[in-house]
Amino acid sequence: MKYMSLIATTVSCFGGFLFGYDIGVISGVLAMPTFPAYFGFNEGGPNHIAQVKGDVVALLQAGCCVGALLINFFADPFGRKLAIILSSIIFIVGGILQAVAQNLPTMLAGRFIAGLGVGACSMLVPMYIAEIAPRKLRGRLGTLWQFLVVLGIMMSYWVDYGCVRHIAEGDKQWRTALGIQIVPGGVLLIGMFFLPESLRWLAIKGYDEKVVKTLCFLRNGNENDVEIQEELEEIRQASRVELESRNSKWTELLKPNHLRRLFIGVWLQIFQQWTGTNAVNYYAPDIFRSVGLTAENTDILATGVYGIVKAVFVIVAFFMIDGRFGRRTTLIIGSVFMMTAFFILAGMTLGLERDNAGFEGELTNVDAKGYVAIVMIYVFAIGYEFSWGPVVWVVCSEIFPTRIRAMCLSVTTAFNWAMNATIAKVTPIMMENITYGTYFFFGCCAIIMGVFTYVLVPETRGRSLEEMEEVFSGSFLAYKDQYVWRPESKADKITQAEEGSSAGDNAKQ
Repeated sequence: MKYMSLIATTVSCFGGFLFGYDIGVISGVLAMPTFPAYFGFNEGGPNHIAQVKGDVVALLQAGCCVGALLINFFADPFGRKLAIILSSIIFIVGGILQAVAQNLPTMLAGRFIAGLGVGACSMLVPMYIAEIAPRKLRGRLGTLWQFLVVLGIMMSYWVDYGCVRHIAEGDKQWRTALGIQIVPGGVLLIGMFFLPESLRWLAIKGYDEKVVKTLCFLRNGNENDVEIQEELEEIRQASRVELESRNSKWTELLKPNHLRRLFIGVWLQIFQQWTGTNAVNYYAPDIFRSVGLTAENTDILATGVYGIVKAVFVIVAFFMIDGRFGRRTTLIIGSVFMMTAFFILAGMTLGLERDNAGFEGELTNVDAKGYVAIVMIYVFAIGYEFSWGPVVWVVCSEIFPTRIRAMCLSVTTAFNWAMNATIAKVTPIMMENITYGTYFFFGCCAIIMGVFTYVLVPETRGRSLEEMEEVFSGSFLAYKDQYVWRPESKADKITQAEEGSSAGDNAKQ
């Protein structure tokens, strides 16, 4: 079937949609007056409310961390496809518990169980995409994961707004918003039954005939096509090398160039969280209220606009990640964007605090500083969504050998979720106690991650998964890497067509 690689990627990326929806929906739910009132945690002081909010948000991330680690023990022996199906079932159970919760412990349990499924998908889906996508489209198809994540976040914000505006005040508002997350979980569950298994997993397990059949199915070609033969040889050669290795996986992980990959992958995932993106995702209504958006539901409306900005600008990554800028430069440019946005946001917030010194309660109108602060939140979203949002997942999914990829992605993704849980817990406390200092902190993090990328992260654009061995056996300092990506020219395409025609004629003879 034509475009099968794109179809398979899109369906599997519904794991990203449920990931994004579950992340984003809680921000509006926490802002609904009926939610804290129903569970009775609105009666304490500001610090108590901040603590409970942090628990409700962080339990999802804690589950994600556990899920990302444990799913590796299922994905390696039973395959990526079955592992994604299992993850979607777990997520649906967690979503149902959240929607029907009658008390806070049930809500927290639902958040944790849903997190198990989301965390597993966040590890599995980028890996699945990397193992079925054509090399020349791997980055863009990997970016589709981030786009579905952001689309899920955006949809959750507008669902929250719609529930507040059009459902009578009561627990049905937040139950509806939380219950809708079951839908993408169901789409992923049903859709995965019709998708093929990962090419490289089939190869490493010795299913040679299935590899050929699946590759032809995904590329809409036949076994005699030159491109099919070249890709088959790449896959077979990589699997032979890995099968010949007698070292255990954990021993193999201790090889210097594998440790280097794991070091880079772990820190990229840690830095992705310390960009501050989920601090904004989880507590955007609180942030918008702090700069003066306190009129009826305008904080949730502004959060919805923030979601639209994220969805629009993640599309930019489609053209940057496999184009002239590649992975490395895109990360560095994104760091500059985010640093600038957070420093200006911090300055505006500090100015608002000084202008309203002695005023108790929320600001009731937005002045010039408030408008600049709002714009900077959107500028941050732009910088993140074309860089650290999609690129980190793409790089982590393509730098590890097939033999240890599932294990390494489990580790790197678990670090992502551990940091995510930390962000979810500490952000409301930071905003309550150091306010503008929160944004200065995230701005400094952006500087550190930009320097890290420049010094240590090599360019992986245009290199096959099997070529990464050579990449990570070179200089540890990435800025010394001599690799220069060259776009495919018209002459190259003509030459390839002539070679393909010649190969076809020889096959006929």
